[in-house]
Amino acid sequence: MLRAEHVVAPLEAGTVREAVTRLAEVLVRTGAVAHPDQMERMFSEARVRDLIHVGDRVLLPHLRTDAVDHLVVAVGIAPRPLAEAPGDAAAAVAQVVVLVLAPLSAADLYLQTVAALARVLRYDAVVDRLVAARTPAEVLGIGEVREITIQPRLTVRDVMTQRVFRTSPDAPVQEVLDLIAEHKLRAIPVVGEGREVLGMVTDRDLLRYFLPGVQRPADATAAAWKETRVRDVMSRSVICVSEEQALAEVTSMLVSKDIERLPVVHEGQLTGFLTRGDILRKVFGFAASPVESTQDEG
Repeated sequence: MLRAEHVVAPLEAGTVREAVTRLAEVLVRTGAVAHPDQMERMFSEARVRDLIHVGDRVLLPHLRTDAVDHLVVAVGIAPRPLAEAPGDAAAAVAQVVVLVLAPLSAADLYLQTVAALARVLRYDAVVDRLVAARTPAEVLGIGEVREITIQPRLTVRDVMTQRVFRTSPDAPVQEVLDLIAEHKLRAIPVVGEGREVLGMVTDRDLLRYFLPGVQRPADATAAAWKETRVRDVMSRSVICVSEEQALAEVTSMLVSKDIERLPVVHEGQLTGFLTRGDILRKVFGFAASPVESTQDEG
């Protein structure tokens, strides 16, 4: 699946977008892309839609597209941290970029491959060796990379959003309102000091709590936001699911109980977020929302 000609070390790029574009160009140049014109249209868009952050140093952009007729993977190792956007050096941390492209018909293999890569790349020791690699041969010589195993069934971890915005019960509600507005969220998990899930704050919770104050003067409402804590607003009854649960089982529960979103936990700690929108978009290829975010497109 990963060939030497699809490994770029070093990868000369200053931003994440440049890195992804360089890797796409490599796939086109080596003939791995059946329809280069479709690739060009896809990468002319402002952003890559599906982008997993694995720790701080690894980015895993992944797309399903008619531009390829089989699953392909390209890896780039940047000598310097990549910026999220031009001129944004302060946020530059990632150095390893793994691009996965799959045809629309390969949903299971596509998600299983992304999950297998994410499992291996979450280990600092593996990332350290990748960052130190100076040639494709050194990258492919890393045992963990060479022995990546694809699991036979889809789990929650294969589809969930791993970068989750969260809050604490003692945070002011104003912080939650700012997060919702800035990142276009509909729900934020509330966690304790050990990242255990204590509840959830949704846009519905906020509207319900502040509805009686709609008729008050604006300054009084703003003061209430600052004084109110998340614990006063959040829903405490929250269903959580495990990373390892079968996706089919959890999808059935989302439908039967009419649930839009679920926090995902591993050993009692919040590790992700799963929404109906995630499943529709990643498994069935439907564009559930034009927003590139986040932890709720359901």
